[in-house]
Amino acid sequence: MNDSKKIPHTDADPNSISIEAALQTILNQVTPIDQIEIIAVQQAYGRVLGVDLNSPINVPAFRASAMDGYAYKHAEGAQDLTISDQSLAGHPSSNTANIRECHRITTGARVPDFADTVVQQENVEVNGNVVRIIQQPNKGHHVRAAGSDCVKGALLMSKGQRIGAAQIATLCSHGLVEINVYRSLKVAVFSTGDELTDAGNSLPDGCIYDANRALLTAMLNTPTVEIIDLGIVEDSVDALQIAFAKCEGADLVLSSGGVSVGDADFVRPVLEQIGTLHVWKIAVKPGRPLTFGLLNKKQPYFGLPGNPVSAAVTSLLFVQPAIRKLLNQTPMELPRISAKLNSTLKKLPGRVEYQRGLLEHDAAGEWRVSTTGLQDSHVVSSLHKANCFIELGFDSAGAEAETMVDVIPFAHFSDATL
Repeated sequence: MNDSKKIPHTDADPNSISIEAALQTILNQVTPIDQIEIIAVQQAYGRVLGVDLNSPINVPAFRASAMDGYAYKHAEGAQDLTISDQSLAGHPSSNTANIRECHRITTGARVPDFADTVVQQENVEVNGNVVRIIQQPNKGHHVRAAGSDCVKGALLMSKGQRIGAAQIATLCSHGLVEINVYRSLKVAVFSTGDELTDAGNSLPDGCIYDANRALLTAMLNTPTVEIIDLGIVEDSVDALQIAFAKCEGADLVLSSGGVSVGDADFVRPVLEQIGTLHVWKIAVKPGRPLTFGLLNKKQPYFGLPGNPVSAAVTSLLFVQPAIRKLLNQTPMELPRISAKLNSTLKKLPGRVEYQRGLLEHDAAGEWRVSTTGLQDSHVVSSLHKANCFIELGFDSAGAEAETMVDVIPFAHFSDATL
């Protein structure tokens, strides 16, 4: 009788490192840029603030009414009040009034100095120019203090803040027309492989169209990044040396393909001549191997896998955080939500796995997710049919239908537009 225990089948590789260990090594070697330029606020969408910014004024600059109604002294509110003036937005009334007088006031208008309260118009009776308060508010009600949004001299925005629509509105509301932002990054991108050709060309026998370069440049296509597109580089030492020479002015270099140990993979030996490199098997699927290093002791370099889905996953997990650090931003953990699986997912323990999924909100208000079918890393259609990644943990052996899983929506891949 054989008493030996059966060894469970796993996807683990003893030479693999964790996602966290790889990312920490990368971030430790990335040095943020410090060059700043001055641009118009209206042109700042998507850029990153280069200095701490203090408010130049109080906002609002005056006490303002939060309602249409009547401004008055709270102590006089139990008696009939006479309307003696009106304060409209942009057209303030006088600051004084006699005993038992009030001013008609509209939302956003300046509250006159004599008044300490605004009663909304729905809570009064008006007869000619006489106001009787039916429902007395608390003292100070509906009066917005000067500086209630932001006090002059207070920190308005911090260095490293990405400028979205809300930030542009805030800057304009404080009278600012120009700001200091970090300059855009220059990112050199190329694909390697004699089997690749650009879309639009005839497709030679045994070749495929290059999807990686388009995928990666689109993922990086923000106002903070200027792409240097070096095209497709053939599998030869000379061609690679020429390509890397063209990357001299880049802040980051990104290639895909040619980083394994095949007979035609020349990227690694060329890079070892001009940089310090790490080539890792990372405990992630899809997404290995990954090459990272510094070219000429300063330029971060990523050699991503050649399969498109692997390139997408590794760009998301490693390239995007590196870009954030280059721009003096704190790398952020990807936001996740929980969703219920529509069908069973299979997986071997030993790697974190990102399956492409379709996330939907059902009639009961519950998030549900399905896979997009074949999950091989060369299947580009699994990405375009998806709107999320389904994240299955290192020790996971899959997940049963109707159980909850972590989902990373594609909408979280870039900074919010607001």
